[in-house]
Amino acid sequence: MNEKHAELADFSLSQARQYNSQHNYLRAFPHYLVFAQLEKQKFKEEEHVTEFLNITHALVTKLEQQGKRDKVEQVFQQAVEVLPSHPELLTNFGSFLFKQNQTERAEGLFRKALESDPHFLTAKDRLENLSSTLVERWHFPMLNDVFRNKCFESAICSRVREGCSTVLDIGTGTGLLSLMASKAGAERVYACEASEVMAVTAKDVLVHNVEGERVRLIPKLSLDMDQTDVPEKVTLLVTETFDSGLLGEHVLETVLHAWRNFLAPGCRVVPAWAEFFVVPVECGQVRS
Repeated sequence: MNEKHAELADFSLSQARQYNSQHNYLRAFPHYLVFAQLEKQKFKEEEHVTEFLNITHALVTKLEQQGKRDKVEQVFQQAVEVLPSHPELLTNFGSFLFKQNQTERAEGLFRKALESDPHFLTAKDRLENLSSTLVERWHFPMLNDVFRNKCFESAICSRVREGCSTVLDIGTGTGLLSLMASKAGAERVYACEASEVMAVTAKDVLVHNVEGERVRLIPKLSLDMDQTDVPEKVTLLVTETFDSGLLGEHVLETVLHAWRNFLAPGCRVVPAWAEFFVVPVECGQVRS
C-alpha cells in the first residue's frame, strides 16, 4: 500500500471512531468500510472486527426503529462484503431477512454461518427455528407415529429381503423411508422431494446417518424426473403421497408415471393397497 492510501486508511479509521464516540453511526459506518477496504489485513484484527460489528449493529438498530428496512438490508450487504464469513454478522443478516419473510435467503445465510463455524449455536438455533416454521405441522405427529413407522419398516425390510435391491422413494419428506430401505440392505435408493424446504431437511438427515450414503436425493417433483435422475429400472417403489382423503395428493397419477418410466417389470410397491371408506351423509340445511 502506498503512503497516500495508508494516510487515507488512517484518516478513515480516526473519523469512524470519532463519529462512533458521538453515536453518529450513519457517518461512522462508511468510514469504517473505507478503512476495511484499504487495510484488509489490519481490519481482520479482533479489535477492528469487534468495533465494526458494534457500529453495524447500532446503525441497523437505529434504521429499524425508523422503519427504513431497505437501508438495513443495504448496510448488512455492505458489511458482509468486508466480512463475508463472520458467523455473527451472517446470522444477524439472516435473522433480519427472516423477519421480512425472505426465508430462503435467511436459510442460506444461517447455513453459511454454520459452514464458517459449525459450533456457532445462535445460527444453529435460528436455522432450527426457521425450519420448524416452514415444515408443515402434520409432519411431526406422523414422524412420531411409532406404529405407522414400524409397519412401513417391516414391509420395506420384507421386500428388500425378497430381492428388491433398488428403491425409488417418491415424496421422501425427511428421508425416513429411504433410510429404512438403505438400512434393510438396498444397494441404491433414489429419493425425490418436490418441496424445497423438505428437500433441504432430507439432505441434512441423510448426511447425519450412515445409511444415507446409499441414498441419492433428487429435489424434484417425480413427474418432472427422467432417466438422468433415475438411470435404472428399480425393483421397489415406496411412496406416502397420501392425504387424509387418500387420493388428494395425486398418488394415482404419480404411481402411473413411475410405472411408465422408472419401475422394472414385477416391481413391488409399498404400500401395495389401501381401503377407502365412503359414508353417505344427509343434512337438511345443506340441501336447502
